[in-house]
Amino acid sequence: MNKKKINLIFDFDGVILNSNSVKTNAFKKISKCYGDTNSKKLIDYHIKNGGISRFKKIRWFVENVLKKNDDFLIKKLINSYGIEVSNSILECELRTDLFKLKKNLEGSFWSIASGGLEEEILSYLEKKSLLRLFESGVYGSPTTKLNIVKKIKANGQKNFENKWVLIGDSYYDYKCAKLNNINFIFASEWSEIKNYEAFIAENSIKTITGIEKLNNKFFDFLMQ
Repeated sequence: MNKKKINLIFDFDGVILNSNSVKTNAFKKISKCYGDTNSKKLIDYHIKNGGISRFKKIRWFVENVLKKNDDFLIKKLINSYGIEVSNSILECELRTDLFKLKKNLEGSFWSIASGGLEEEILSYLEKKSLLRLFESGVYGSPTTKLNIVKKIKANGQKNFENKWVLIGDSYYDYKCAKLNNINFIFASEWSEIKNYEAFIAENSIKTITGIEKLNNKFFDFLMQ
């Protein structure tokens, strides 16, 4: 039998980087000119659908809240949102020393599956000299997270019995793991899900406050 290998798929916002509030504030800034009620609808939709791309959220806002069929406005809001995020993301807090975590999880393969814009994440990791830690790839929107996870799994390490874990902080992260038939760990402390305890209990989900709590013993259940 081939040797077993742990493959960790990390969400980015709220798991690796404390950037959920940056994304929420960016949605607030681009929508406030349309009134507090409409802006709140976008914020609520964004939080409820964590892990889904800005492209879908902003299109939903324009078509379903503003009741407009306006691709120019959608592109304008997407661009404004991107500027707001780019101006703030470099100042966000990393969850932990990723080099130390990589050493503690020696032998694991890492990747990122995010609803955030792929080029923004790659740019951030390059500027912080972290890109090389994710040898299995860094992926984001406009590809959906569901398809990203499917792609990462299809490209598993050759000549190993691959074991998969997705670490996320949203309902959609859990859905992506479940639909791809892989294990899920919920990172709770930076999640924007309110009263997540019921969600955890209902689905019997393994939970950590943050990724700094991970170690190889945590994955013993996968190696049996």
